Amino acid sequence: MEITALLLAGGLSKRMGKDKAFLIYKGKTFLRNILESVQPYVDEIILSINKSEDLYLKELKGINKKIKFVKDRDIYGGPLNAIVSCAPEINTKYFFLLTVDTPLFKGELIPFLKDKISDYDCVIPVVNGKYQPLNTIYNSKSLSIANQVYAVEKKDAIFDWVKRLNIKYIYDDELRKIDKNLGSYFSVNTPYNYETLLKCYND
Repeated sequence: MEITALLLAGGLSKRMGKDKAFLIYKGKTFLRNILESVQPYVDEIILSINKSEDLYLKELKGINKKIKFVKDRDIYGGPLNAIVSCAPEINTKYFFLLTVDTPLFKGELIPFLKDKISDYDCVIPVVNGKYQPLNTIYNSKSLSIANQVYAVEKKDAIFDWVKRLNIKYIYDDELRKIDKNLGSYFSVNTPYNYETLLKCYND
């Protein structure tokens, strides 16, 4: 097997005020939209959660990939905590790190970015000048460094992890070949973001 999708769906959603995984976009939950988008391009899927698995099961019907549930080592400890919690379950050469608040994610980015990683530890998109450590690909060897950083920091320190990796950067012009509007990196974190999603991306 080559690649695991690691989908972070265990946050508190404080700014949104409700679980983002179950917000609706085009008649489907954010979670379902992302699962359908990624499943053709990965060998298995890990869901990082902090609630009962039963809440997610109905969203998995028809998803024909092996799916594992993993809860945070330190509950609601942030993305790096979720990554190190899931690390023992990743048995593929690469993993694609996803966040559940990006329902516009295009699964075609997975093979596109996989072709770019070569001997690097990860590919980091730079979108509108901002580094994007989520919704991108990592070599699973980088998980040992994630564990080292988390053991010291004991907090959400995803950028402290990433800056220690051998990074291939990719920019807007390249990403637009797959995702014209770069919607894959539009995070829906607040009610205002959600209104923008429904108003501007509901064609």
